[in-house]
Amino acid sequence: MERESLSTTFSLGSKLPTFELLNVDGCRLGSEYLKDGKALLVAFGCNHCPYVKGSEEMLIEIVNRFQSEGLKTVVINSNDAGKYPEDSYDKMKEKAQTMSLPYPYLYDESQQVARMFDAACTPEFYLFDSSLTLVYHGTINDSPRDPAKVTRDYLSKAIESVLAGQVPEPQFVHPLGCSIKWK
Repeated sequence: MERESLSTTFSLGSKLPTFELLNVDGCRLGSEYLKDGKALLVAFGCNHCPYVKGSEEMLIEIVNRFQSEGLKTVVINSNDAGKYPEDSYDKMKEKAQTMSLPYPYLYDESQQVARMFDAACTPEFYLFDSSLTLVYHGTINDSPRDPAKVTRDYLSKAIESVLAGQVPEPQFVHPLGCSIKWK
């Protein structure tokens, strides 16, 4: 489901909100963890969405490629696990271990953090520069559900720009994915 319009609640130029959530390792972390990065990536994901599943290997590769250059990343699951048991905290822990995720995978059980970001779908990406300013919002690529059809990698280009001290172009690409499953 494609998001129809750019958020007016959490627009480009917004500052990184303060948040802290439970990580799959049992510790709590959030915005404070990100603050010393040169590029800060907050992604909304989950376990069951076919768009997340189709783009997850690419996200792992991107994080592994750029973290030594200063990329700090968290992925947040805000879905209602009552209606979607595959998105439960226990299933998140299993996924993190099975896939050896190179980033914290945080559980937003109250859905408050998703609301702070005005997040609408999974996967959805918010990239901040070192001054904690939102400089890119959108999708990972032009075919998040089917990795074989990817021709444009928007997220890598945005991260490269931020690490080079430049503003990404484009700064917004409509997120493509499943809607967040609200309570």
